[in-house]
Amino acid sequence: MTGTTIRDTGGAALPLPFTRLRTRLRRARGILAGLLAPVAAGLSRAAINARVLRQLGGMSERELKDIGLIRQDLFDAAALRLDGDATSLLLARRDERKAARPR
Repeated sequence: MTGTTIRDTGGAALPLPFTRLRTRLRRARGILAGLLAPVAAGLSRAAINARVLRQLGGMSERELKDIGLIRQDLFDAAALRLDGDATSLLLARRDERKAARPR
């Protein structure tokens, strides 16, 4: 089958080995995209965490108390691994304190 050709969508004739190569390259590109997507998501989450912690870090103790947080919560959120979600941790801490408050 060395002389077999296949027409691609553009109408040009490609020898069969090149068609197989193109198919393999498409598969590899799909696999690579699937592997890189979580990495990109992790980098995005890390950037969001850094921005949130930077904004909260600029607040006074009184401002933090008004939203139900203490300075230690910020330190704990900053100590999370890169794929951790600082916002979820801070919200959970705030909710715990709110639930523990006497009514």
